Amino acid sequence: MFRTKVTRTLTLAGLASAGQPNHWGCPSRLWLACAVAAIAIAPAKAQTAASHGSTVKIMTQNIDEGTDETFIVEALFGYMPLPDAMDLTYAELEASHLRARAALIAGQIAAQKADIVALEEVALWRTGPDPQHAFTPLYDQLAYLVEDLARLRAPYFVAGVNIPEDIALAGNQIGALRLTERNVLLVRAEFRWPPFYVSDVQSHVFSSVLTIGTLQIPAGWISATVHVGNKQFILAMVHLESTVPGTDATTVQEAQAQELIQTLSGAKVPVLICGDFNSDANDNPAAPDPTPTADMIQAAGYTDVWKVLHSGDPGNTWNLYSEDLLPTAFPAQTPVERIDLFFTLGLSALTDVQVIAPAPAGFSPPDGSDHVGLVATFAP
Repeated sequence: MFRTKVTRTLTLAGLASAGQPNHWGCPSRLWLACAVAAIAIAPAKAQTAASHGSTVKIMTQNIDEGTDETFIVEALFGYMPLPDAMDLTYAELEASHLRARAALIAGQIAAQKADIVALEEVALWRTGPDPQHAFTPLYDQLAYLVEDLARLRAPYFVAGVNIPEDIALAGNQIGALRLTERNVLLVRAEFRWPPFYVSDVQSHVFSSVLTIGTLQIPAGWISATVHVGNKQFILAMVHLESTVPGTDATTVQEAQAQELIQTLSGAKVPVLICGDFNSDANDNPAAPDPTPTADMIQAAGYTDVWKVLHSGDPGNTWNLYSEDLLPTAFPAQTPVERIDLFFTLGLSALTDVQVIAPAPAGFSPPDGSDHVGLVATFAP
């Protein structure tokens, strides 16, 4: 994914006082966030409904921003003019049915009733006459999700937003196309016992950045402290850099993982990491993302939850359909690698299941996302 180094932090006001010690062994850093338009932030320490007493149910889902950006990559390598690549990307977005796919994802979230939902690739696409004036909303996946969850009476609020990517590039027919890509943390807001809430929500941008041509492509993550009764753990939801042939993307991804491990090493409570790691945890050398990152995290002491609970089942999560084809099409595929993962350190995982949001027959793309989602239950 293409990212310029722009970040925002959405922190629930009053969850912790500035300078108050947290479970990282250092003072809390709280920032006032840029609120997402038309999204109301729930009160501090909002209580939520969990499925089984003191357990916590967490869902992670890459919702697919509508393109794998192959046309843009090819243009950056000089294989086609960049404006042509932007026009092709725009045409693909129009065919990707982002609005309808958001409704499918929202339905899956509502059905699962997870306490926390970690979402990757939550895009805001905008257009304009040129890159400096690309302000007109085209597709807003976060706004769609919030609207659909409200319609389904699924009580979620936005607890954290991380924006590692905000880039606008000129096209021919469209003027300019702008992508603001977000990682988002949702929390279910209903009464439960024992009390459950999140605090110290922070946004991070990795210091290791991929560069292709003149574009810098950072990646980001969100951290939070999860409280269940009198117990706590650190949650880190990540979206690591994708592999891009002909670049040092794998080295960058490894450096990002090492930075993540090092940052979390100061935690004084158990740690849970989830998200899209773009690293095949099955160590398949023929996979699109055969990087050592997933193994690095396990070598640091973390447990691959799927591997423990589903021994012998590859559990591949990507890709459910193809993108970036000419003519535009999204043919169904059988997933070939497991890159959407849960890792734990000092935390018990009780269940880990895969979820898919299939589209109605004849709809294209055939699923709500090209990634399989994961829903797991943990006992702090």
